[in-house]
Amino acid sequence: MSNDTTFLYRTSCPVCPSSDGFTIVRDNEDGRLFGHCKVCSHSVYNMEAQQVEQKQQHSGYKPRTLSWVADNSATGLGVPDRGIRKDIANEYGVRIGISEETGEPEYHYYPYFKDGKLVAYKERNIAEKDFKIIGTGSGLELFGQNRIGEGGKLLIITEGEIDALAATQMLRDRGKNYRVVSLPSGANSRSVRDNIEWLETFEHIFLALDQDEPGNKAAKEIAELLTPGKVKIMSFSEKDAADMLKKGKTAEFFNSVFAAQAFRPDGIVSVDDVMEEAMKPVEWGLSWPWEALTKATYGYRRGELYGFGAGSGCGKTEGFKEIIDHVINVHKLPAGVIFLEEPVTKTLKVLAGKKLNKRFHVPDGNWTIDELRSGISDLKGKVYLYNHFGSKNWENIKSKIKYMVLSLGIKDIFLDHLTAMVAQEADEYKALNRIMEEMASLTQELDCTIFYISHLRKASGTPHEEGGHVSADQFKGSGAIVFWSNFLFGYERNQIADDPAERNTTTFRVLKDRNTGLATGCTFKLWYDHPTGRWREKMEEDGIDEDVL
Repeated sequence: MSNDTTFLYRTSCPVCPSSDGFTIVRDNEDGRLFGHCKVCSHSVYNMEAQQVEQKQQHSGYKPRTLSWVADNSATGLGVPDRGIRKDIANEYGVRIGISEETGEPEYHYYPYFKDGKLVAYKERNIAEKDFKIIGTGSGLELFGQNRIGEGGKLLIITEGEIDALAATQMLRDRGKNYRVVSLPSGANSRSVRDNIEWLETFEHIFLALDQDEPGNKAAKEIAELLTPGKVKIMSFSEKDAADMLKKGKTAEFFNSVFAAQAFRPDGIVSVDDVMEEAMKPVEWGLSWPWEALTKATYGYRRGELYGFGAGSGCGKTEGFKEIIDHVINVHKLPAGVIFLEEPVTKTLKVLAGKKLNKRFHVPDGNWTIDELRSGISDLKGKVYLYNHFGSKNWENIKSKIKYMVLSLGIKDIFLDHLTAMVAQEADEYKALNRIMEEMASLTQELDCTIFYISHLRKASGTPHEEGGHVSADQFKGSGAIVFWSNFLFGYERNQIADDPAERNTTTFRVLKDRNTGLATGCTFKLWYDHPTGRWREKMEEDGIDEDVL
């Protein structure tokens, strides 16, 4: 559709309940017809001309021209059905069409100019509330712009012509001669773009648009087009200025000018905006399974992202399951588990064994089938798993996370592992950047905590599997991972050590602490208790029996 269109009329929307929000326009280049609802955004492209013709016939519409309006409408009558006085209507050049049958007002005609020349009238059918453009409907000045001239201290913009008349009348009655114009085509910013140079000649612009969602949206769009600090937004109790006049709320409307709030772009806040929240004492987060980690990090919190990395066979997945067990059995909270390289049956076996200190996932784990059944049954309502069936696409996984949080009430999500989601991507780095950003956003949007595992790059020195230190830059896609994660942790274990105690001891290293920075660099020891399948915190004074190694 070209920019040169002619407004025909407004009517009821075929989709939403709006009685007059559906606008019909004609493309002046090819004659095609288009319909769009400003309320629900439903659009119909390339409408059949018959649809419009039938509507016009039904409404009694007769083709009119500018000269016809001049010859067949009256001035000096005001707009009696909307409470607008003669002097106000005359000032704006409003004409009234009188019914030949009843002698009563049947149409309103609002003049529109372009480059100072009258080029159109907007016709309003009083009974049907339909709008049509007589003349050209493109590139119009704002309604009332022709009577003002350039420059000044204050300009008020309304959403409709009748609102401009009503606002002017109410302000005039309170002794203020503020200049008021209206948007030509409802709640959109197109006409502001067309007249931006003229608007910028005013020191202040106040927006008195409709007090509804389309009006609020349009106000934001308009404010962002104009010089920062120029725009203020008015608020009042009725839908629009015309309703304020109709219900006798002149004083309130007048006061709303002085109470108008300066437009502030999204994200900009004042101290007052956040004072109450900032005054709340900092609280401990939820505990980890290991006391040393809880003390170092002050616990884990909602709205945060926690990353874990380790070499192959260092126990990162088992450590993950220890945290899951802590969540469901200590905190009594449900957990969402998305393991992309482990069957859900194995995951259930391991988690069931945590509480009972049984290794259900090994054949010689000293357990019975009844114990297994009891352990798995105890997980009902506590653990929800994603059976991926080979699907590791991030968009799919993201939808599963949203479902778990919003529908199942889960606040702790465990994802193993991040690298699996980008293995088939042409550009892994770019994909990881996007995933990390979206994952961090999800924690804020859903007020949840996401724990994830990532593979590491091969160490340049001592391999991770031989106890080499893990660093943040060894995470695959480390730039995005380091930037978006609140905490990063690394596991280190020498799997080939001669000493069985050393071979079974894992160093847990804090690589990043965004909250305070105090935990960064902290380490503590964990050891794996083979008979129970549990990861225990190892104190310096602990002696470990070789029978459990």
